[in-house]
Formats: sequence, C-alpha cells, structure tokens
Amino acid sequence: MLQVVMEEKIGYLSFVDTVCGKVKEILGEEYQVQICKVIKNNSLELDSLVVLKEGRNYAPNIYLLPYYESYLEGTPVQEVVKRLCVIYQNQEGPILSEDFTYSLEEMKQYIIYRLVSFERNQKLLSQIPHIKYLDLAITFHCLVREDEEGIGTIRITNEHMKQWKTTTEELNTYAARNTSKRFPASIKNIGETILGLLHEERNQKSEEAMAEEWMEQLIKSQQSAGNHSMYILTNQKGINGASCILYSNILFDFACQIKSDFYILPSSIHEVILVPSRKKIDKENLEQMVWEVNHTHVAPEEVLSDRVYYYSRENNAILL
Repeated sequence: MLQVVMEEKIGYLSFVDTVCGKVKEILGEEYQVQICKVIKNNSLELDSLVVLKEGRNYAPNIYLLPYYESYLEGTPVQEVVKRLCVIYQNQEGPILSEDFTYSLEEMKQYIIYRLVSFERNQKLLSQIPHIKYLDLAITFHCLVREDEEGIGTIRITNEHMKQWKTTTEELNTYAARNTSKRFPASIKNIGETILGLLHEERNQKSEEAMAEEWMEQLIKSQQSAGNHSMYILTNQKGINGASCILYSNILFDFACQIKSDFYILPSSIHEVILVPSRKKIDKENLEQMVWEVNHTHVAPEEVLSDRVYYYSRENNAILL
C-alpha cells in the first residue's frame, strides 16, 4: 500500500517572504519589489506586493491574503508567483500620461470622494484630509486607472495636502464636480429582486436569519400598500456607490419623484437602500436589520454604518 504524505503548508509570513523573493527573481533587476502595509477601510491592515518598474512612477497594490488562501486550498506557490508576475507585466497604464506628476494642477480633474465610517477609521483619518458627515467621513482619492476590470485610485494624504498647498474645502469642490460626472448615480427598484434572492437562499439553508425576515417583512409591507418601493442607490459601476447620497439634488429629486420622505439604509460602502416612509415602518426595526446584515452578510472592510438615516423633503436634509 502506498503511503500518503501530506505536504506541510508554510505560514502566512513565510508565504509572503517566499512570494516576494521569487517575484524578484523572475522579473529581474529592472523591477523594485517590496511588501507594504496598507491601511484599508475600517482599519483593516493588509500586506501588499508592490512592483515598481524603473522609469515608472506608479504601481498597483496587489493584496496577498487572497493568494495565501488560494495556496492553502491547493494552488502551488509557483503558480501564485506566475499569476502575480503576469498581472504586473500586463498592467494597464494610468488614465493620465505614463510620465504624469502628482501636481494638483494635473490631478485635480481626477479627484473624487468616498464615504466611510468615522468611528471605524480613526487611525486612517488621522493621516488623511476628511470631512465629518453624519456619523461618516468623506475621504478624497485620485482616480489613476479605469478599465473593464475596475478602477485604481490613490488615497490623498496629509502629505499630498502639504505638497499641493491646498485645503480640504478645495478638494471637496473638485471631488463634488468630478465624482458625479465620472460615476453617475443609479436608482433601481429592488423589492422583487431581493425577495427572489431570499427565497433562493432559504431553500439552501435550514435557518432564517433575523435580518432576512425583517427585509422580507419590509418588502411585503410596501407591496401590500400597493407599492413596490424599495430602491437601491449606487453608481453605475457599483463601486463605493454610497457616496451618491452626496450628489447635488439626487435625494431631493428622488423624494419629489416618489412624493415622500424616506429612510436611508447604509447596506455597505458600495450602495444604500432607500425606503419610502410609511406608517408601518419602525426605525428601530430597520436599525436592527442593518446591524444584523452588517455582522452576518457584509465583509468587515465594506461596512459603512449601523445607523439608519431619514431624508426630510421639507428640510432637504438627512437626519440621524
């Protein structure tokens, strides 16, 4: 009988060192390869492999944790290294010219904003310009890549502010103009879609999550009133679309269209759900639902807030 010998997997730190070393060997001396710690949204710190080619002043961050998870599932280290090298060798250039500088004059048309949790990002916010908004923070970024696979951005830091000799208010002016133009808003009815997804998931699970029950009750209460009125607000790319609530007149125009105030459920950093105000809807139930969803269905780095907001058409304002 043949003896089965299980290959012993290396730890995460050893994996990172091994991958970095092998990428250096393959790409050669014209590439500078290093590991950087990157603070992501909600204080998540990730190891990023950065490969900078001589003569270029830009390089994408590739986060290694997903590749380590792939390795644990059976992908050989050699295959991981090969994939990483292909990514860097085939990377697209920035939407600016390849010899672009980081001057404000050149970057101002690419400055955009995002919404993140204020409470969950204290360390990050101490290093970057931001504006407090409700229980959230508006942060600023430069769009440097946009293609079919997604977008690439550079987070604007306090160091950029010093270099550019600019203010947070000026950044916000640029971002307000650029973000809505480059990432147009999209509002779609989602009631029937979510119900279908809930029933499909329920057929695969024996237990019903409280969040799913509240979501279904909420949708059905709207439908029983003759309204299929739950809507998802995001941008046309579906990336960091919660910031659409900042767009000029977007909420007021929607309120006029449905002739109602509405609740705003921050389902993630990528989108919010709009729920027209009805007598049967209880804000505490909505907040319980949002909390449940955030803690069971949303990736930690994509959580926006556990609060529910209320848009008043009369005041043209969002209320906590």
